[in-house]
Amino acid sequence: MKKAIKIAAITAAVVAAGAVTTAVVSAWGDNTGGRRTYTVDEINKGALGDKIVFNSIKDDTLPKDNIHDERNFVGARDATVANNGWNGNDIEVEEGKTYYVRLYVHNNNPKGTKAVAKDVTVNFSLPTVVSTEQRVDGYINASNATPSKYWDDVVFKSKDGRKFYLDYIEGSALLENNSVGKKPGLTLSDSVVTSGTKIGYDALNGEVPGCYQYANYITIKVKPVFESSEIQKTVRKLTDEKFSESVTAKIGETVEYQILYKNLNNSEVKDVTLRDSLPTNMEYIKGSTILYNSNNPKGLTYNTNDKLTTEGINIGGYKVGGNAYIRFRATVKDASLVCGNNRLINWAKAVNRVGTSTNVDYFAVQDSAIVLVDKECEKPEIVKCTIKDGKYYGKAGNVVDEATYKEECEKPDDPETTKCAVKDGKYYGKDGAIVDEATYKRECESPEDKKLPDTGASAIAAGAVGLGGTVSAAGYYIASRKQLR
Repeated sequence: MKKAIKIAAITAAVVAAGAVTTAVVSAWGDNTGGRRTYTVDEINKGALGDKIVFNSIKDDTLPKDNIHDERNFVGARDATVANNGWNGNDIEVEEGKTYYVRLYVHNNNPKGTKAVAKDVTVNFSLPTVVSTEQRVDGYINASNATPSKYWDDVVFKSKDGRKFYLDYIEGSALLENNSVGKKPGLTLSDSVVTSGTKIGYDALNGEVPGCYQYANYITIKVKPVFESSEIQKTVRKLTDEKFSESVTAKIGETVEYQILYKNLNNSEVKDVTLRDSLPTNMEYIKGSTILYNSNNPKGLTYNTNDKLTTEGINIGGYKVGGNAYIRFRATVKDASLVCGNNRLINWAKAVNRVGTSTNVDYFAVQDSAIVLVDKECEKPEIVKCTIKDGKYYGKAGNVVDEATYKEECEKPDDPETTKCAVKDGKYYGKDGAIVDEATYKRECESPEDKKLPDTGASAIAAGAVGLGGTVSAAGYYIASRKQLR
């Protein structure tokens, strides 16, 4: 699985004032779910009242050079060609060229300084992945506007189908307007591509009056950096002839990894660094790294600088299309393997320095190989109804507390032998289960056991009647209680 990445010292842009992140944004939008648009005539006739709204004019009657739909307020153009027009939706990019990205900010209220937007911030969000397309999002935030957050995007597309990322050119952010941003414009902080920055008409105080004369234009420069190298990671067992993306190995077995590096840049590269990240349960065999390239066709063994799996190794420079093979060995060990199937994935990364800004240090590509290990484990002994090492094991073999143990395990195997019996000071009910004394007497003592003494015919008759009544009543009560339960 090959993956291209950009290693950056500055994290991905965070949208100022809590605006929606780029992952869920597509084209234009706002935090009200879609704002109403106005013509210039509607606004001049008071359609907005005192409400402050940004970038909501949609008017095809405007002059050709005006933005006819202000919701599409982010655009891009080739910086090497003067006045070649702004692309508001997408633009094709080529290697070696630089591009402007523009963000347009217009407070649509016509009342000028009587309708000042407060806390106005802007920011661009540049993608951090490497792909054939890159979407740049632009954001406007204002605390007293409705909506208070606005966004739009422009998509950069690779002209030749190669993958790339956009390198922001530091110090290129510029504010242009009719006041503080008069030509050649006012330089803005580079935070415009991270957390965002305040803008303003007379100062960078976040205040933007309404109407066209107070409109603001913010631009940055970006440069496409195209994928400059290729890497392939494979593995084989020592008994195999060919390398593949995965192998099955046993604990203690040694495998050999191979890394192919190729320079895809349009010029020679120098000081290519290669590093391999071994997973836990794979142990690198020291002195096993060998480099094969045009200068070392028979292989160069890294003995003194054996740092492939730690700091990485410098494998030299390569002409356009030049390549190298690096091989090394590792042994499967059981440091934390689980019973059953284990996937041990390790990554190789090739790095060479590119870009013009200091916030982008390297362009890197990486690839992985997999070692599959099946660990067999002995099945644990199942201990049922036993006290072992101070632990109680229940009837299922699981650890239980003492009360559960007694309930589950102290029943005799054959309840027939203890039905309605008193044994070892314990009462056994009519089912042979341990019960309390009252339940035992209720279930097990027959009416005959409770007869009164024989004191004569009348007494016997009376006693029989009385006893019969008592038993009947008690039996009815018990039956009723069981029904209620």
